[in-house]
Amino acid sequence: MINEFGYCSLDYGVAYSRDSGVITCRATNKYGTDHTSATLIVKDEKSLVEESQLPEGRRGLQRIEELERMAHEGALPAVAVDQKEKQKPEIVLVPEPARVLEGETARFRCRVTGYPLPKVNWYLNGQLIRKSKRFRLRYDGIYYLDIVDYAAVYTCEAKNDYGVATTSASLSSIIVLNEHNEVPGDIQCHDFS
Repeated sequence: MINEFGYCSLDYGVAYSRDSGVITCRATNKYGTDHTSATLIVKDEKSLVEESQLPEGRRGLQRIEELERMAHEGALPAVAVDQKEKQKPEIVLVPEPARVLEGETARFRCRVTGYPLPKVNWYLNGQLIRKSKRFRLRYDGIYYLDIVDYAAVYTCEAKNDYGVATTSASLSSIIVLNEHNEVPGDIQCHDFS
């Protein structure tokens, strides 16, 4: 199944332990073939509910969960303008440096173009960022990286067969002093003067 953004999904209405294994998605066009694989592990659970008793609406929920997983792993393609010719990735919305109060959530935005559709990933110190309590990734035509309290330099990378585009932005955290103008006890301060 393909939706309006070009995402592909394989929906399991009900998964059984016998469905466990390596699932491969292969994409082919006149320029070549590419594929990706994922391992499906289904734990055997004894149940009185038979497959025929499950509501049809469960398939939609599983599809949503799969799209969310793909978005958080950076597996979703970028937006491409209707183009016939090959084009290397270009970052058209650059993430801006951000400053937030300690404990607040910061957001970086990045939009890319290119054909074939580039894959977009976010990096921190050269390491791929994955969904966690600290990092949230989202895509709605623009790629978002939401960060909870982690000051650093973040990099957005868009890549296709014809090139790579990268951009970086920094996040600064502002420490709020207590009413006596003291630094909170869990923060180390050093005087280098």
